[in-house]
Amino acid sequence: MAVSNGAKKRGDAKMDLGLDGKVAMVAAASSGLGLATAEELANEGCRLSICGRDPERLKRAVDRLRSTGAEVLARATDVTDCEDAAAWVAETAEHFRGIDILVTNCGGVAAGPPSAMTPKDFDDAFDRVLLPSINLVTAALPYLRSSRAGRILMLASEAIVRTPVHFALSGVARAGLVPYCHTLVQELSGESITVNVLAPGAHSTAIHEANRLGDHAEAIRALEDRTPVRRLGDPSEFAAVAAFLASVRAAYVSGALIVIDGGLSATV
Repeated sequence: MAVSNGAKKRGDAKMDLGLDGKVAMVAAASSGLGLATAEELANEGCRLSICGRDPERLKRAVDRLRSTGAEVLARATDVTDCEDAAAWVAETAEHFRGIDILVTNCGGVAAGPPSAMTPKDFDDAFDRVLLPSINLVTAALPYLRSSRAGRILMLASEAIVRTPVHFALSGVARAGLVPYCHTLVQELSGESITVNVLAPGAHSTAIHEANRLGDHAEAIRALEDRTPVRRLGDPSEFAAVAAFLASVRAAYVSGALIVIDGGLSATV
């Protein structure tokens, strides 16, 4: 049956993101949102360089990605170690002869209210979740500048816009990515590089699924009830946003903070 008004049937058309053959680095990609992002970029034809601290978990991620036909370089790397992270960047650039996309990502920090945190706790949080992203960008920037469409995506957290009382460290430390992004966009004015910060809310990663089955089941259910879409996000939904921002179709999106939390921190 013909489709009226010239509309195409669902599935007839595909948005070409222009990512085929691009070199994408995804930090902390052995699990969770990092792995989901790497999978989405692989599906779009990217050549991947991933890292993680646990060699065994990293190997499983590589096997999973390569099973889809993706070209993958992997390095056991601690991104909180500036020299180790820079070595990963250099190895990637040498192996693939360049870098087009950088996705920064790192682990979490301790939970607790601000009054329970010491100055040392805040200092450690900056070292764990803010400086690693900045160090990776600094190391990769010369290669991204040589790309025709360089992309920098920095993963933060919904906690930087809606900070629950027990997420003081995460909210304060990750929030520094926002002014860093804004100043970097200005510095790169006129160059073919975009810079954006992604702030994910709760997604159904292994950690949250474990919490659902453990002592935090009630808290997870309450979070789902408070979220306008009434569920946690699927990691693939986050990854789809990341892939679009990494693409040539998003060349006019730069300097943005994009919250992906099912409407929990809605501001409109």
